[in-house]
Amino acid sequence: MQPPRVPTSNLPGVTWPAVPAPAAVTRLALQYQLAESQWWPPETLLRHQFQQLSVLLAHAWKTVPFQRQRLKAAGIRPGQPIGPDEWERLPLLTRQDLQDSGAALQSRRIPKGHGKAQTVVSSGSTGTPVTTLITELTDFFWQVITLRNHLWHRRDLTKKFAAIRKFKNPATNYPQGRMTKSWGASAGLVFATGPSLALSIAASVEQQVEWLQRQNPGYLLTFPSNLLQLATHCEQRGIAFPDLVHVLTMTEILSSEVRDACRQAWGVPVTDMYSAQEVGYIALQCPDHEHYHVQSEVALVEVLDDDGRACAPGEVGKVVVTALHNFAMPLVRYELGDYAEVGEPCPCGRGLPVLRRIVGRVRNTLVAPTGERYWPSFGSRKFAELAPIRQHQFVQKTLETIEARFVTERELTPEEEQKLREHILSRLPCPFELTFTYHDEIPRSAGGKYEDFLSEVAT
Repeated sequence: MQPPRVPTSNLPGVTWPAVPAPAAVTRLALQYQLAESQWWPPETLLRHQFQQLSVLLAHAWKTVPFQRQRLKAAGIRPGQPIGPDEWERLPLLTRQDLQDSGAALQSRRIPKGHGKAQTVVSSGSTGTPVTTLITELTDFFWQVITLRNHLWHRRDLTKKFAAIRKFKNPATNYPQGRMTKSWGASAGLVFATGPSLALSIAASVEQQVEWLQRQNPGYLLTFPSNLLQLATHCEQRGIAFPDLVHVLTMTEILSSEVRDACRQAWGVPVTDMYSAQEVGYIALQCPDHEHYHVQSEVALVEVLDDDGRACAPGEVGKVVVTALHNFAMPLVRYELGDYAEVGEPCPCGRGLPVLRRIVGRVRNTLVAPTGERYWPSFGSRKFAELAPIRQHQFVQKTLETIEARFVTERELTPEEEQKLREHILSRLPCPFELTFTYHDEIPRSAGGKYEDFLSEVAT
């Protein structure tokens, strides 16, 4: 028996246009298709994905010499059926491949119907950004999945939508930020929406809170690390935003600590999105659970172990993505550098594959002296109880040493330092030498990202 569908005609704040404008028609048509395909069994989804892959690979063979060589070596030819067995023979495409051979990966003949091409540069949180090429069609599918996300989570589109993240436009700077009339093309071309607000993440936490109090949005989009600071600041001072009903996060790893902090400070849930600039949307949080559904209609996502085999539920492996509609620069079996845990089929009934959690990159793993790797959790929610910590970051310097970097409201007492040290060491899988250093600020990357742990131990 197929699960009941969300009654989209009764979504809060949604007024369906009696006669849709031309720009809205295709978006509405795609939403109708997505409303059906999300319930398909996994086998049906996979079959449709390979049908699309056959078209994508035939295009890559004809117009991308770099990919033609890889396809040839794997024994894949245009017009021949392709399935999981043939697919697994294709080698993975790495970030280094993109950096070394970027132009050679671009199509020499983009289909006219895909629109104009544009360049996208990743934020380069590792210091090594990559450049990719996308089309208007690629951007269209991004907008379609963005709207799916709003509809899945039954957002009231008439409310204010505020975003605090990295912006290039100086008009987003504090104190005013920038206001536009709608939530953007993804929702605004289809429905009547409230305004959207944008503030640069360069603003201090105090400035962000003051801005949010003035704007009083219904929805807030920001990075998890910034959200934790906002929620902690507001909880300590009893600051609330009366209209806030939901928080959205993106770009960084979302921990259970951040979810808990948001509930304690404002009593609202957090919904996460998993995407990458090179490939677009990868997964969205389920409307009914805190795990993620792979967006199979736009991407084939694999989670592989160190031997290249598909991970079973409960196993953690590297994330490999193929964007199904980027014909300008087909990224086939692209190894993102992220790790994720595979989940069981979802009780909600959707056939879309499940990622239980996104755990981060290799550089975010703690390396024990034995060589074993761990995804560390330092219990940072407790820091504020032990000492006036404003910002923190942990850096593994060697197999035996970790540097704890802190921004504090004042100089810590020896007792506070000792309690912090005991708490942090209790969260580690084995003994480490822990060094405290103090800073005026711990900067974000060029793309506004922030990592609370990273390892400098050679991998």
